[in-house]
Amino acid sequence: MLIDATTLDSGATIGGDVCIIGAGAAGITLGIELAALGFDVVILESGGHDEDAATQDLAAGSSIGQPATTLDSPVRLDQMRLRYLGGTTNHWAGFCRPLSPVDFEVRDHLAVSGWPFGPDELAPYMRRAAEWVRITDDDFSLDRWEVKLGMQAPAIRSDRLEPFVYQLTFPTKFGRVYRPEIDATPNLRVYLNANTVNMATADGRQVSHLDVRTLGGVSLRAEATAYVLAAGGIENPRLLLASTDNDPAGLGNANDLVGRYFTEHLQVYAGFGLLEADPADVAGLNGAEVTIETGRHAGETHGAKFALGLTDHHVRDAETTGLELQLLQSAFPEGAPLQESGATMSDVGELLGRTGTTPGTAVYLQGLAEQELDPESRVILGSATDALGMRRVELDWQYSAADRRRALDGYRIVAEEFGASGLGRVQLVPGGIHADAIDNLVPGEFVSIYSSSPDEIDENNFPVGMGFHHMCTTRMAASPSDGVVDPDCRMHEVENLWVAGSSVFATGGTATPTYTLVALAARLADHLTAVLR
Repeated sequence: MLIDATTLDSGATIGGDVCIIGAGAAGITLGIELAALGFDVVILESGGHDEDAATQDLAAGSSIGQPATTLDSPVRLDQMRLRYLGGTTNHWAGFCRPLSPVDFEVRDHLAVSGWPFGPDELAPYMRRAAEWVRITDDDFSLDRWEVKLGMQAPAIRSDRLEPFVYQLTFPTKFGRVYRPEIDATPNLRVYLNANTVNMATADGRQVSHLDVRTLGGVSLRAEATAYVLAAGGIENPRLLLASTDNDPAGLGNANDLVGRYFTEHLQVYAGFGLLEADPADVAGLNGAEVTIETGRHAGETHGAKFALGLTDHHVRDAETTGLELQLLQSAFPEGAPLQESGATMSDVGELLGRTGTTPGTAVYLQGLAEQELDPESRVILGSATDALGMRRVELDWQYSAADRRRALDGYRIVAEEFGASGLGRVQLVPGGIHADAIDNLVPGEFVSIYSSSPDEIDENNFPVGMGFHHMCTTRMAASPSDGVVDPDCRMHEVENLWVAGSSVFATGGTATPTYTLVALAARLADHLTAVLR
């Protein structure tokens, strides 16, 4: 059931077997699964049913490191995270695929790498997660999806680059999709407008209760046997750092690791491609809809499409990091993108026509590159405070020249493999791509809204955006010297506190995180069941 915390008497105590902080993808998955097993579950959600400016302001903070941008535009911290029922699933694009096996491996060429378990440990939970996120299932095999979609994946097969499939869930806002189930479950109580401001401990080893406040002045106390922090990759470390009852460094932070290793997927806007094929022959780049046949969402539709990525073999052999590439496809727009100098897409198309067939398809290369973990990339607390008196976040996002180089090296491989396979040609313009050509838009042609300026190429300082994928700030590791939580997602230093969400990722990989974090939440549900019983 849903309860508005502003209607409660100040000083009241609420609680259950498990208290979860945050009603996003991880919190809702975990809460419903535990409640279905008969546990008394409480979820504390900062916001209400819809976005509210005053509540959203609690997520505001400062970006003091590398610029936080998407495309050419700066973004604020309160635009990245959403504080209302469903969390950031309310602006989730819905892309789902599992991490690659190499993401779990220790890679000696990286300073920090490796998960404390392999992909086989997560496999049964990926099946459960597929149902939660509303996709067909956990089978992402290429051959199967070519048959299912009736479309071909890009014809590139090499030791360095290969196609893969994304399943796309159409807006699955967990708050809206699962509200009826929450409403119908009496032993699952979701308190709205309930902001956790402190995790109280008597000795630093056990959480005794949570201090909870509403913006209207109601103060509550939440008590449970087990506590789960599921508020996101920025708010999770923020609350730990702010809980200073026993240590000014924060809760569970004896090794100064809480908030460190902040990791993003590096969005690199690097170029365009021209394909010899007509759009209909490469329709798999845009994908199609399929219907879910079984499970709680039977009859619902979702999408699937093909993309490209560096192979695990290449990542290991070249001692590099991952890169995935979406090819945003449209018919070749004559004369667009427009530019005053340099090689236009039309120029490249003419060259291609002399060496092969006339190009029929233009693609915009949108990539996500893996970031190497850096302890100096971190979430810290500033001196400014919010309306509840909590110190606001300062995000010191750091990525290195090596991260840039690896991403650009990956794009060069893409360009080489395009040519070698006969698929087409790629124009790399790192630093010279802008989303300001809207006046040149060819109706129905997505790629024509981008301008390309080769004279602005800057291989050392090209813009890097972020994917709003905040990971690794409470990193999972077998040893407390290497991470904040253990392989079961329990805090190394706090006996009754677990963490859920992408903040526990041991590395970021390149796959978008929601599908994996939901699988980890399902796994945590099984673990907590064993602990509580």
